[in-house]
Amino acid sequence: MRRFSAKCIILGHKDLSENDKFVFLYNEEMGKIKAVAKGARKITSKFTGHLETLNICTAEFYISPRNILITEISTDENFRNVRENLETLSGALQIAEITDKLLYENQKLENLIKLIQKTISHLSKTKKPLLISMAYMIKLLDKIGIIPDFKAIENEFNLEQKYRKFFEYLKTKTLTEIEKIHLTKEETSNIKNFLNRIIEEETGKTFKSFLI
Repeated sequence: MRRFSAKCIILGHKDLSENDKFVFLYNEEMGKIKAVAKGARKITSKFTGHLETLNICTAEFYISPRNILITEISTDENFRNVRENLETLSGALQIAEITDKLLYENQKLENLIKLIQKTISHLSKTKKPLLISMAYMIKLLDKIGIIPDFKAIENEFNLEQKYRKFFEYLKTKTLTEIEKIHLTKEETSNIKNFLNRIIEEETGKTFKSFLI
């Protein structure tokens, strides 16, 4: 049994009991953390407002025989400007959701929090939120190591060369550079479908809400 403190980003949460919640967090040193926040569902809980998805927080943890418990938490950043726009918020929450579901407990990815922060920052001011979300997905898959060899699967997925080049571009370029890309509605639809298929085939998981 021990205690530790960590700066984290909250990827999501779910109800555990009438009063408690499971919280899914990511920390650069410890990776993904699944913790219990006792009493978090109570109106008078000390956790109220601090467990919102995407909050960057500093939390105190206690490792019990059965679970990791959150004992204290404070919010360092809550991306308030993103939450003021429904479309932007939806894209940001999808990023958190798929990141949570793709990572297993204790998995570490270098500079993941920085990538999430940069992506959310771009989402808050871009006119191309879907493009930024797609770029994040490619970069995340690349970090995890499950990004496919686009050239190798070109025939299998009936992938046109322009799309293969597009995905390679997303993988290596900055979000500022990516934001200059212009896509037709047909191209956007094809890219969304392809990305969803890749994620499902590489992970065995289906994300109904991804890139809606």
